This record gives sequence, structure tokens and C-alpha cells, in this order.
Amino acid sequence: MNFKTRITVTLTLITLLSTQVFGQVNFTREDEIIVLKTNGDTLKNPWAGGFNSVQFSEIDLNLDGIKDLFVFDRTGNRISTFINSGETNEVSYKHDPSFIQYFPQGMHDWVLLRDYNCDGKIDILTYSGGGMAAYRNTSISQLSFELDTSLVHSDYNPDSIVSPSNPTGGPQFINIYISSTDIPAIDDIDGDGDLDVLTFSILGSYVEYHKNLSMERYGTCDSLDFQLTNKCWGFFKENQSNNSVTLYDSCSVNINNPEKLSGGNKHSGSTLFTLDMDANNSKELVLGDISFSNFTMLTNSDSSPNLTESLVTAQDSLFPQNNNSTLATDIEIFPAGYYFDVNNDNVKDLIAAPNCYNGCKNSDNVWYYKNNNATNNPDFVYTNNAFVQDGMIEVGEGAHPVFFDYNSDGLMDIIVGSYGIYDPSVGALLYQSGLWLYENIGTTSNPSYQLIDTDYANISTMNLDIAGSRPTLGLSPTFGDLDGDNYLDMILGDYNGFIHYFTNTAGAGNPAVFSITNPEYLGVDVGANATPLLYDLNNDNLLDLIIGKKLGTFSYYRNVGTSSVPNFSLTTDSLGKITTRRFYDFNGNSNPVIIDSAGTTILYSGAQNGFIYKFGDIDGNLNGKFSTDSSYLDIWEGINSYITTAEVNNDGKLDMLVGNYSGGVAFYKGDTAAPVTIKENNIVAELSIYPNPTNGLIHIDLGINDLHNAKISVIDLLGKTIYNQRVTTKKITLNLNSYAKGIYLVKFSNNTGSKVYKVIKE
Repeated sequence: MNFKTRITVTLTLITLLSTQVFGQVNFTREDEIIVLKTNGDTLKNPWAGGFNSVQFSEIDLNLDGIKDLFVFDRTGNRISTFINSGETNEVSYKHDPSFIQYFPQGMHDWVLLRDYNCDGKIDILTYSGGGMAAYRNTSISQLSFELDTSLVHSDYNPDSIVSPSNPTGGPQFINIYISSTDIPAIDDIDGDGDLDVLTFSILGSYVEYHKNLSMERYGTCDSLDFQLTNKCWGFFKENQSNNSVTLYDSCSVNINNPEKLSGGNKHSGSTLFTLDMDANNSKELVLGDISFSNFTMLTNSDSSPNLTESLVTAQDSLFPQNNNSTLATDIEIFPAGYYFDVNNDNVKDLIAAPNCYNGCKNSDNVWYYKNNNATNNPDFVYTNNAFVQDGMIEVGEGAHPVFFDYNSDGLMDIIVGSYGIYDPSVGALLYQSGLWLYENIGTTSNPSYQLIDTDYANISTMNLDIAGSRPTLGLSPTFGDLDGDNYLDMILGDYNGFIHYFTNTAGAGNPAVFSITNPEYLGVDVGANATPLLYDLNNDNLLDLIIGKKLGTFSYYRNVGTSSVPNFSLTTDSLGKITTRRFYDFNGNSNPVIIDSAGTTILYSGAQNGFIYKFGDIDGNLNGKFSTDSSYLDIWEGINSYITTAEVNNDGKLDMLVGNYSGGVAFYKGDTAAPVTIKENNIVAELSIYPNPTNGLIHIDLGINDLHNAKISVIDLLGKTIYNQRVTTKKITLNLNSYAKGIYLVKFSNNTGSKVYKVIKE
């Protein structure tokens, strides 16, 4: 087609799909979009969502006979699943979240997968009310589980002692006590084929041995039939002042006939796992302590035929530094260990990760030790400190992604703010927060990203916390032209509840250069966790400020200034009388995203509870109550969800990023028409728009259309009206030179209706 002629251009019409406020918009999780490291290496699992305090188990997810990877993050009780391709001598896990749906909902604190009924299928043991619940693997053609028991019990009275609480003196079955903070050792301790349990007692520093009597009583290993066989397994006592133990304790509180003849202080928290270090069949016990960064390995010298004489005779606080080439584990804080075959060589390897809820190492914190010898006589070699994690977008704690074309090339890049990377070396804050820049190095239809900077705009070096005279944390950016120069400036929210104004001084066509203009801008303070959004909410062609916050409500600051000198005035600290905080949530942590859907304003938000909220009934109702959909599309990527939307692949559909507390980001591709549609009335006659694509100028011939109350608008694919012009002549010219390359919607409207065309700026 000759775009220089004045014939009607055959453009794609953007038509209305639904006039309802809550017209459904669907998204599909997309894991295949390429992301590169700064050195150009491809991330294996970029959109997997990050790791904080993670627990590892192996299980066959897709029932192909190969053990895959199940990961549970206790900070937010988040599950991740990875398929193992099974390549020999290779770590070959690929993120596949489609299996998460098959696991029981509501699991929390700790989850360990074990085959407890000897049917060859990996079952679930997880924390439950001071003990553990058991879910049986019932998979046939698809992964499935059934609750076996909500609390696994053990006979706590093997001596048949008569007491006020047990006047008959018979067996006393009580749930096996396991703290929500601890991780127990669930392993075959006595070598008879069924799974036993080692756990710290509720009142002391002793490890209880709950022996599974399934083999002894039934001759099979398919039951959970426990007896407290030893209140002081190994005959040691954990010290309270450090993470060492006292050997050869008298264990005076023990049962009358423990499995080795010859015990309290309040237990604070420990992790346990077992392995045979010296090929003598007895299991060594490895401890991690809540206040320390190292493991202590306890040597079990039980040489009895049936392994009934556990006795710890030595301790090693540098485990697994038993080889010259191996580093001692040093994870701040509270390490936990997991022993399974990582690299498909049929030998178990060691993974170590923190077990804390917060205030601990949250990046490069999953240590992988390859076992170069045998499962029962390991030779551990430290391999890396970011097992699987090194293939992800990982910004530490609390990812806050935003789409932003930082280099004016017409492709949407990604800026990710975060609460911060745990780093005690920075001082009292313990965290360092920055903006991570991922440049879109793909095309308009096929985006791909490369990490360019982990401290974009050097925010980590600025003392934005004025009272504390130090940098701030919890960075949340939004972008918009605040000084009328057609370059997008930045407002940055932080965890203290303040916002900070940065001016873009780059000039036309250049990568953005931000300079701090006003820290703690205009004295705006929303209490905590400020997540600002620049958006013209009242349609006066001035950008307003809508700010999410810790409480879960939204503060609305109307722009009462001008397009070049903004001035934001608080209109309400409870916009729409809505919240993302449920009555039983501690916080709400709202973060607003607003779009124009067919002329209808819709507000979306992430939340502390991890769901995505959708709010409607906004237009003409800014002083009223908005409607609420409290779990939009049932998308859940972990607690403290943070969302952003944009059209990034030129398919006319909005795409979405979801950040989470684990420091990762998930990509959701729009799979229905995007909600940036504009209502069209066919009474309006066709227009001629040329050239299209354009390098800057476009000419519009309105033909026979009536000019009464006529208007031309330019709308970006976020649904924002970025240009308005009253029309008084049939032929007009628009100058798009100041706009970034990309796709724009040109809308003509008059008294009879409107038409919308898509125009490409090259």
C-alpha cells in the first residue's frame, strides 16, 4: 500500500469486547521469555520467583520415573516445582509451576517429602499444630494426594507408667512434637526399612527418637506406628550458649529402657538431618541452630547389629569441611540441610539453605555440595552458593517490578525495586536496596531481557532517609512526565512511607538520567511501604498520585498544579473505601495499577496476602465506594504480590509481571484482548491516517465526519491518554516526535461516537 496516498488506510480497529466494568481479562503464565545475565549467559529459570528460606525434596512430578524437585519457601509458604530432565552428571531442573495445583493447600512452616508407606511414591509430611500431618501419594496417571492423618502420633509411655494423666498405665498416644521453627530428621534410623523420626523435645535440649514399629509389628514398612524409644538419642545435650553439644550426658530424664541403656531448658530452634558418613550403617546427625551460621555434625558410634545403641562420640562444627577442597557451611543464619541426588549420578548430594523467617541471607544462599564418592561415605565438594537460584531473577526480598522504556527505543524494559539484599556489612539497616534494570533486547513482538544494572540510578548510595541520614529500603518506582518536557520522571516510594522525586535530564531519544530533585517529596507520608502510581485519575490532563501502603488502603493526591509544575494535594487517604487487607491479615501492602478498559477505569493491586485485587465502579465515583474482586483470576505467586502491566509483544493484549516476597518475578502473558480497548460507535465515518508506520508526523483527514465537539486523542497501550486536541478543521497534523517508538491508539470522537486506529511510531 502507498501510505502517501489519501485513500482510507486499512488499519486494525480496536473494538469493544465488553461494556461491563469487570469484563474478564485472562493471563497465562509464561516461562519461556529469555533473560540474560550481565555477561550474556542465559538464565535457566528466570521467572521461577526467587528463593528466601527454602526447603528441598525430590519427587516424581510428571510420573516419568525420574525424581524432580519440590521446593518450599517458609517465608510465605510458597511452593515451586521443577522438572528434572535426567541428564547424567548434570543439574538439569526446569521450572514448571503447573504441578503446584496438585499439592495440598495451606501447608506451612516446613514440608518434607518422603515415601512413608513403601509404595514407591513420595508422600508428604508437613507441620501441623505442634506436630506433623501426613498426606499419602495416590497418583495413578496424574499427581494427587490424600490426607492420611492431620497429626502423626507416638506412644509416649513405652514404660506403661501409671500417672494422673494416664491412670491405666497403658500406651499414651500423643502427637509427635515438632516445633514450627524446627525441621525434623525423617529417615530410616535403625536400618529396617521404615521411616523413623528424630526431633527435639518440647522442654529440653535432647533429641527424641520416635521409632517406627511397622516392620517389627507387621513385617512391612507401610505404616506410621511410632513409639518414643529414646528421649535422649545419642546421649548428648545441646548447649544453650552456642551450637555445640555436651557429649556423654547422663540423660536422667530418659525412659526406663532406652535403646541404649546407660534427661530441661526451653528449646529455641534447630534443624536436623541424617546421613551415614563412614559406611558403618549408623546415621550421623547434623544440627543447624537458630542463632548460628554453621552446621555441627555429630558422629554416631553405634555399632550394634540392629542399631539400638546410638551414642554420639564426636562433633564437627566445620561440617562438611572434611576435605581440603570443601568449605564449611556459613549461611547467615539458621542453616538446614537436605540430602538427595542433585546431578543424576545416583549418589546423594548436599544442599544447605537458611531456615529463618526474615532477617537472614536472602540471595546467593543455597549452597550445593557435590558428592564425589558414595551416599553412605560422602566426599563433599563445594560447588556454588546459588543452587537453581542462580538461574532466576532474584533481587533478595520483596520484588517490585515496573515496565519502563528507559532508553527510548520503543521497547518496554523492566525495572525491579526490592526491599533489599540482606547484607549486615552495610550497618544497622542490615539490607541494601537498589533498582535492578533489565533491558529489553528483543523486538516489538518477541521481548527478551538482559540485566544491565543492579543499582540503577545509584539509589543505594543516596541518603533518602533524611531522619536516619542513610539510604532507604523497599524501593517502588513509578514514571511520568512531571515537568512538561516530554521525558518521563520518577517518583520513588520507600518502606518508611515517603516518596522521592527524581527528574529525568536525559533529553530526547536518550536513555533516562535521573537526578534527585526532592527527597521526601512534599512531605508526603503514608505511614509505611509507599507504592506510588502516577496516573490522571480525574481526567483533567494532569498526572495525579495514587499511593498504596502497608495498611492496604490507597491515598489519592490530586495534582492541583500545572503540567510543568505539579503540586499534589491529599484528597483522601482511603480512595474508594477499599483495602487489600483481610480482617485477619496483619497488613495489606497495596500497590496500585490503573488501566482504561473501554473507557472504564479499573484499579488492580497486589497485596500482602499474595492475591491480586480488582476494583471497579470508579468513574464519576471518586468520593464513593468502589466495587471489589478480592482474588482476581486466582493468581498467587507468593505473599506481598506486586504487579505491573504493559503491552510488550505487539499483540494488542496486556501482559503482567508479578513480584513476590521471595525476591522473584513471574511473567504472565495476556491471552485475551487487553483492557486498553476504547469504545467505538460505527456512526462515525472512516478516517484517513497517513503515513503509518510513521517516523514522527501523521496526517489525519476526517472526511465527512461532523466537527461538533470533535476531539483527537492519543492513547498509549497502558490505556493512558497522553495527548488531547480539539478539532475544528477536517485536516490536521499530529507530531509524535516526542514519543518513544511503539504502538499508539489514535481516537477520534464527536457527538455521534468515536473510532480508534492503531498507529506505529518507528
